Amino acid sequence: FFGIGAYASAILTMRYGVPVILGPLCAAVIAGLFGAAVGYLSLRSTGPQFAILTLSFGSILYTIVNYWVDFTRGPMGLVNIPRFSLPGLAIDFSKAVNMYFAVLVVLALTVWGCYALMRSHTGRSFLAVRENPPLAASLGINIFRTKLAGFTAATALAGAAGSLYAHYLTVITPDLMGLQSMSAIIIMVIIGGKGSLGGPMVGALVYVCLLEVLRAAGPLRLVSFAALMTLCVVFLPGGLVSIWRRMRQSRTDTATQEVRA
Repeated sequence: FFGIGAYASAILTMRYGVPVILGPLCAAVIAGLFGAAVGYLSLRSTGPQFAILTLSFGSILYTIVNYWVDFTRGPMGLVNIPRFSLPGLAIDFSKAVNMYFAVLVVLALTVWGCYALMRSHTGRSFLAVRENPPLAASLGINIFRTKLAGFTAATALAGAAGSLYAHYLTVITPDLMGLQSMSAIIIMVIIGGKGSLGGPMVGALVYVCLLEVLRAAGPLRLVSFAALMTLCVVFLPGGLVSIWRRMRQSRTDTATQEVRA
């Protein structure tokens, strides 16, 4: 869905005259529609079946983008994608530092929005479905609709992120929808830990930093990274944020014992 957003925004702004400032919004809508369709077909499954269905969709989409040369330029990808710009502001977003702060602002707004959502009635429904689906169903929550809403929202955000990526690099290829890109996102979540807003962000930061640090390992780079990933999965199944959760729980238990004493 990251790739869908990237391609949708690039094609709309390059060929159909859509203003670049509207690119992320259009990408979010299109990726969200794809997400709703995929979710409708796959969310009735769980576990390995769900993973296989979503990966299959990614493979189908990759094949379409790779071979539909007339529309997507196939393996050559799209080039000369217009840079991101804000009307009335003379900010050069080709500079990494400017784009960094722009994306940082978008990230902060997204995190704030997600935090507000999770504290709302809808967010509590999401949490109930995640923690105990049978109990949530007994309370009148529609499990499938709730999952579909969450899945659609997540894919829309991924599409908006893909749009920003495309307008920063100005070049995209079908590899964005390949297995390697999908695996990278999954690895980020595993490293950071799922079930929290901070987990994926921590995972993304650690993932990128590790790849750069291990660059000095040369041919052993991927082997070293795989070894570290294995250790993380074995000893930190809840991801890096689980360390913070344990520390916080330990402090809470200590405070409770002191109060009882």
